[in-house]
Amino acid sequence: MSASGETLTIPLTPPEAPRPEMEPARGDAVVGHQARARLLRGGALFGVSQLVGMALGFGSGMVLVRVAEKPAVASYMLLQQAVMALGMALQLGLGPAALRFAPISRGKGGEHATAVLRRRLFGLQVFLWGVVVPPLAMAWPAIARKLDAPELGKATGFLLAAGVLSSFGSLVDSYLRSFRLYTLSAPLTHLIPRGLILGGFILLLYTAPAQEPWEMLAAVYIGALLTTSILYAVALLATTPGESSEPREACHPPGYREILGTSTAMGLRSAASVIFVSSSLWILSWARPHEDVAVYGVAATLLQLMAAIPSIANFVVPQEFALLYADGRKTEMEGLARTAATLVAMLSGLCLLGLLLLGRPMIQLAYGHSYVGAWGILLVLAVGSFWDSASGGAGFALQMAGHHVRLLVLTLGGAALNAILSFLLAPRWGGYGIAVATTVTLIVINLALVRSARTLLGVRTFVYTRPAQWKRALTLVRESALFRKVK
Repeated sequence: MSASGETLTIPLTPPEAPRPEMEPARGDAVVGHQARARLLRGGALFGVSQLVGMALGFGSGMVLVRVAEKPAVASYMLLQQAVMALGMALQLGLGPAALRFAPISRGKGGEHATAVLRRRLFGLQVFLWGVVVPPLAMAWPAIARKLDAPELGKATGFLLAAGVLSSFGSLVDSYLRSFRLYTLSAPLTHLIPRGLILGGFILLLYTAPAQEPWEMLAAVYIGALLTTSILYAVALLATTPGESSEPREACHPPGYREILGTSTAMGLRSAASVIFVSSSLWILSWARPHEDVAVYGVAATLLQLMAAIPSIANFVVPQEFALLYADGRKTEMEGLARTAATLVAMLSGLCLLGLLLLGRPMIQLAYGHSYVGAWGILLVLAVGSFWDSASGGAGFALQMAGHHVRLLVLTLGGAALNAILSFLLAPRWGGYGIAVATTVTLIVINLALVRSARTLLGVRTFVYTRPAQWKRALTLVRESALFRKVK
């Protein structure tokens, strides 16, 4: 779905604040339907890609436990977490910076503005690779030993290559989303790489089942990242037609210093998020044997089914926040945020119910009896995921409005709280302790984010609380679907 050049008018105002004196003309209403339908189609496309990607990931997990023993599975999962952390560090928030600056750099004169912005973004990316990679190459073996995973010390080449590819792909993906190129971004985000990983594991299954070393698993992972990065590079060429498609004057892109300042704050926030997410496995590895890590890893993998639901809205909403806030349309911004949160919370609640009823037999069928203990851990994690969904895009609203320092401070506080709770609870309760720490932290940090968005922006992001408002959110989806069908 390429940029269409339509004026962004999204009449998702809160139901409790009608404005009859501003009844739109028919042309404006059509534009609103088009914009709303575009967002819903983009979210739906990403949702389908996510769903299929999750199915592929689920299949990969089923094959993974059959081609390698638990210690190898745990080493592979720990390496994945390290790659995610390194990818975030190498990107240093350039992806979120692209989501903030690229949308407003489009319009009349956008050919020059976006070319300058693109050159600065990717120039900073190459600079970061040069700064981070050499010292990490020397320090990683010692870091791996300190983390009680000495077998990963010899994986320096794997780690660095995967981190560079991951950061490149994340930056290009954010840039594509800024141009609303959802048909290119959605499959490349999860669908294609997970399909490649599943194909690689199936190949291993037919060669030496239950005997593969973790290094072979890592090779499959790196191969999938490399192929996806090549496809991202080709997809970047499709942004050219959208550079001048917006009916507005393009904003001149900020200089290197402003981009670097913004991306540094966002990058530190992303690093704190990674610590929040990935520290669980590392702390559990420190406190308990690798068998417990593998069980928790299965629960975390299955949680992706539920955690993927907010990402449907996050795929299309942040870049729209940037435009709405820049144009001073806070009422529309709040309506978009709360409607998206309501729809996402509905889906998340259904998923939570499904995990409660079907999670245990699903785990036993897919992974075997030795992994059934992951079900209780999964339910605890799912409560936190539901609260995260209901809180809406408060963090993205702060980020796109330039309040990245506040977002950074709150995220650092959340990461610290999660680490402290995890260290206290993991030695005694293992995976359950880690799950409780994660859920408590998610609830606390989302409360702080929602309050900050309300205070600093005057925008509420939390889910609508009245059934009539839920009905209104569903009506908007139905109306947009019908509009697309009539068109």
